[in-house]
Amino acid sequence: MAVKPWMGAIKNGAPTGFSIPKNLNKSPDATLELEYCFGYRAKDSRNNLRYLKNGKIAYHAAALGIILDGKTNTQ
Repeated sequence: MAVKPWMGAIKNGAPTGFSIPKNLNKSPDATLELEYCFGYRAKDSRNNLRYLKNGKIAYHAAALGIILDGKTNTQ
């Protein structure tokens, strides 16, 4: 069997005064909102951009479906 000197460091390396936080298994009280998606990949994909009747552009990037208003540059 191989010698594992790091096992002793793990067992004896716990910081002093450490206690497990009460909110360890709770999700944080924060939300994220995407303001703008930068980028478009067209190298190896086809037919993934459409012009809509109202003049906007619909396409996807990563896991997002995006509607772009070219006049105001908003999504």
